[in-house]
Amino acid sequence: MPRPRPQEITVKFDDGSMAIAPFESLPGSLQFEIMRQAFVSKASPNPEDERYLLLEWDDGWREVIQVDAACTEINRYYVISRMEHVGRLSLNKQDGYPELIEVVRKPLDLKRITFTDTFELTLERSDREGNKTDHFFSLAKRGKGFSEIITAFKEVVKKEGIELKELSSKEPSEISKQCEKIRRKMGLKAGWRQQDVLDFIAHLVKSVA
Repeated sequence: MPRPRPQEITVKFDDGSMAIAPFESLPGSLQFEIMRQAFVSKASPNPEDERYLLLEWDDGWREVIQVDAACTEINRYYVISRMEHVGRLSLNKQDGYPELIEVVRKPLDLKRITFTDTFELTLERSDREGNKTDHFFSLAKRGKGFSEIITAFKEVVKKEGIELKELSSKEPSEISKQCEKIRRKMGLKAGWRQQDVLDFIAHLVKSVA
């Protein structure tokens, strides 16, 4: 069962009148911000079928981002510097149109990216043009995907006395409290929305149990 998709948005005014519009008619940035909000973030019905990115910084901060299931591999990572730094992570997709992930937190200090494999980042070159500088990073394969995070997950579950078989038998929406507890113990943060990292923990539960 795919994740439910929003169909329309309703704005109710204090005089009782309402304005209704198709959700797809909203600007992409507004759709994104709305879907980040907790009141519309629903647990994935099949978290084990979703795809996730794990971003790790040199200060130990780690973020999880859920990406389109059609994404197949990392294409490249670069940072655009103007008044501020903004990272761009490009993922190849099966339909030929890359998915672009924006990295806002300390993009020049991103250390590792895990998707199908784990890659370490190294600044390769910086090209300045006017008031803009583009920083291009090389990606060196340094691990086998999520094997390290799975090991850490198993250690937390064992230490906390959590029964994986019991969790895996329940619907994702029914185990959100346990997933939140595991998330905190593992030190994982949400890159875009809190539900992404909870779905990722549910994904680990389903995959390992």
